[in-house]
Amino acid sequence: MIVLRQTRRLRMWRDAVAACGLSVIGSTSAWTWRLKLQAKAGPLEVRIESDHPGDVGARIVAVVPGPPGFSEVKIRRETREEGGKPEIETGDKDFDKAFFIEGPARLVCMLLDAKVRGLLLYATSLVKIDGGELQAETFDPQIAEVLPLLLDLGRRFTQKVDVVQCLIDNALTDPKAGVRLSNLRVLVLECAPSPRTDETLRIACADRSPKVRLWAAVELGPAGRDVLMKLAESKKDGFSSQAVRALGRELSFERTTAILHHALHRRRIETACACLEALGGSGTAEAVHALAKVLDEEGEELAIAAAQALGTTGNAAAEEPLLLALRRPQLRLRVAAVKALGRIGSVAAVLPLKEAAKRFSRQPELVQAVRQAIAEIQARLPGASPGQLSLAGAEAGRLSLTQAKAGQLSLATKAAGQLSFSDDQRRPKPAPGGTA
Repeated sequence: MIVLRQTRRLRMWRDAVAACGLSVIGSTSAWTWRLKLQAKAGPLEVRIESDHPGDVGARIVAVVPGPPGFSEVKIRRETREEGGKPEIETGDKDFDKAFFIEGPARLVCMLLDAKVRGLLLYATSLVKIDGGELQAETFDPQIAEVLPLLLDLGRRFTQKVDVVQCLIDNALTDPKAGVRLSNLRVLVLECAPSPRTDETLRIACADRSPKVRLWAAVELGPAGRDVLMKLAESKKDGFSSQAVRALGRELSFERTTAILHHALHRRRIETACACLEALGGSGTAEAVHALAKVLDEEGEELAIAAAQALGTTGNAAAEEPLLLALRRPQLRLRVAAVKALGRIGSVAAVLPLKEAAKRFSRQPELVQAVRQAIAEIQARLPGASPGQLSLAGAEAGRLSLTQAKAGQLSLATKAAGQLSFSDDQRRPKPAPGGTA
């Protein structure tokens, strides 16, 4: 009975491989405990195996002479929850969620075009790629359906020999924007520069996806500036903000403030923050005025961004609006103002910082920020060294040279506004061989 069943199984397998145009090149006997049938068509070799005579399931293996490195590619069906984050993502969310992918990024992006992803994603059996083989676990009645799928995949893989051209085709034609972007990135970052790559980037600047247009324009450099300008002025907050940051100082003050005005009006916070960063990088008096206005008039998030930007201006005029911000009720804003003063503040900012620390002494985050800011201001003083600036005495405005070294500054205990030397510095030095 078992031999008869094994004979029928082998006959079914032979019919399936013959229907696919394969020639049988080897087979076990029906009397063998483990059945195996080998077939071939061109460069593809196929094995159909079963480990137990009572099984109704079989394993189909297609050995594929794919491109160099193909044996390193591993693709198996496995959800994110089961297998964690995959090593590689194609940019096709449905496919990436269903499969775990490993291997060289260039090969993975080249192989997994739209057709291949569709074949793997909607296969009725569990198909995986490992060690240069396509493998599927299935039942005997489904072999006639699964075998053509494996052969189709195998032939597609053997035809892919020009890595660069395959990446270009995927970057320009794949229906998924994420896949187009993934292929474009791999093309630029992992392949040698070439005229084909430059041309692909220029074409991608007209892609229907703003994400693809943005990335291509940034990579093109000056040639992509016009595309970035359009994206910076677009209504899509995320892409607009990224374009503004990519342009940086290439945006004029007038254009930056115009984009900022529209962003504030439409509450596009990301774009507004990017504009504030750009203004901070310019450091002009006009920029300081614009930032101070946002710091004074806007809510916490934008005010914090304005304070941070003021700290990057390197302009002394930024100190006053930051000092005023120390009296605002929001802790995070005060801390941001303190840190900004640490970057651009003068000695005149030390006492207001100290007063703020006393006023909000129960807020350790602010107190620590004040200490750090004072240390940074001190470090910028000519001839200063760490620890020299201190806040001594009860009255404001008093400076003296401390006993440690000439050139050190502290708030002394003399009359307000008095500049004095310490006792050691006033006392005349004894003449050689004499007494004071």
